[in-house]
This record gives sequence, C-alpha cells and structure tokens, in this order.
Amino acid sequence: MDVQPVAHHHNHIAKADSKSQRKIMIAGIITASYMLVEIIGGLWVNSIALVADGVHMMTDAMALGVAWWGFYMSQKPATERMTFGFQRFQILTAFVNGFTLLLIVGGIVFMAIHRILEPQQVMGKEMFIIAVIGLLNNLFVFWLLHSGDQSNMNMRGATLHFLGDTLGSVAVILGAIIIFYTGWMLVDPLLSILMAAIIGVGAYRLTKESGHILLEGVPAGYEIQCIAEDLEKHFDYLTAVHHIHLWAISEDQVMMTLHAKTDLEHINDATLCEIKQYLLDVHKVHHVTLQLETEILIQS
Repeated sequence: MDVQPVAHHHNHIAKADSKSQRKIMIAGIITASYMLVEIIGGLWVNSIALVADGVHMMTDAMALGVAWWGFYMSQKPATERMTFGFQRFQILTAFVNGFTLLLIVGGIVFMAIHRILEPQQVMGKEMFIIAVIGLLNNLFVFWLLHSGDQSNMNMRGATLHFLGDTLGSVAVILGAIIIFYTGWMLVDPLLSILMAAIIGVGAYRLTKESGHILLEGVPAGYEIQCIAEDLEKHFDYLTAVHHIHLWAISEDQVMMTLHAKTDLEHINDATLCEIKQYLLDVHKVHHVTLQLETEILIQS
C-alpha cells in the first residue's frame, strides 16, 4: 500500500526593482534622442564604424523599451491563467536583447568586410567630434544602468548593450585619430570588427544563460545528485530520493519536484514542512512539490 501525500510550498520572491525600471526608461529616452545624430553623422563622414555605433544605439533604444516592458510585466500579480505571475518576462526580454545583439554583430562584421575589400575615404575630424559626444552620452547611460540591480538578468542585458556602445565609441574615436594623422582608412572597418567581437562574447553568454532558463534547464550552481545525497544524509528517515526535477521561473525563483521513500511514522505534514524549509534555507529552492512514498509489506 502506498501513502502519498502531496503538498505545495509557496514562497515567491519580491517583484522587480522599480528604481531599475525607472533608470531603464530614462536611459531609453536619452539613447533614442542621440541615435539619429550618430547615424546621420556617420553617413555624412562616410564612417562605417560610426554608422554601426549609431545603429547599435537604435537597437539599444528598442532593447531598453523591451527591458522596461519586461520589468512592467513581471510586476503584474499572478492570475488563474498565469499562476506563477509574469516573472519570466524578464528572462524572455534578456534573451531577445542577447539574440538581437548577435544579429547586430553579424551585420557589423559583414559591413566591415565589405569596406576592407573596397576602402573608402572617411572624414576623420568630423568623425572624432561626433564620436566624442556619443562617448559622453554612452558613459552617462552606462553609469545610470550599472547603478541598477545587476543581479537581475534583464538589467544586466540592458547594461551589456551600453557597455558595447561605450567600447564602440572609444573604438570610433581611436579610429578617427588614426585616420586624421595617418590617412589609414582600413582602421575604420578593423576597429568595427574588434568592437563586434567584444560585444559578441557578452551577447552569446546572455543568450545562452537566458535560453537555458527558458528551456527549464537546471539553474547554474545547482546539482541534482548533490541535493539528493544531502537530503538522504541530513534526514536519516529519507531513503531513495529520486525523480527530481529542478528548474527556474526567473533567476531567483527556483522550483523543484521530487519523490522520497520513508517510513510510516514520517508520512505527515510536519515532515513535508521540515524538508521544504530545509530546501529553502540551504539550497534556496523557493517552490517545492514533494511526494513521500512508503511500502507496507502485508503478510497473509
């Protein structure tokens, strides 16, 4: 005979930081205001690096809008149809930001290769002036975002965009100086490729990390076998902890389902509460569905 009580433990985390949401909105407005200057200015001075930086700023403005929407949606309460709320919107927007950056990197590299094969004249002085203004703009926005909650994946994704923009502006400035004093036009596309490589590494990591959560993989830092062994060691009445599933709704809302065999004496609510509290305190698992099992040998 199997006695299998099932209980649910709800301990949801706090909602997204409203200060971070406000900072993302301000950053988006500033970015949208300056992106046209870099794009138009880049076309005027014939600098692919400057145009690429401006296009990057345009997508950053869009990314910030998506990030703000992610924060807004994640703060909505749970409903009968969305029983865990909308926390995963932040992960989804982080994935969109990372994937978009990868597409941008591909576009920059394509344009840079074309410019290497067909070099063109670039107005170094004007390119330098526009790039310096862009750098000041990006430094302010990067500082604003970096002062937000960097433990939040959505905020890190937005900040990463502007780290790339800041590095891009520095690259453009260096390129303008070299072009002005040496006339070496190839530095413009070469610096664009370097900038794309730096951005691409961070974008890949962000896309991979957020995609892992969306696919409900085991969260980073968690090992299923280690948790099972720890439970069996800590609770001497538990044997054969098995059928464990571990995933995350958001970065800091980890979920678990598991089965465990025990004796009849411990088939009760007190045992369930004790184990679930231990998983929360020690392993930071916020929502646990635990099924206790036992087998009674009946003699005829």
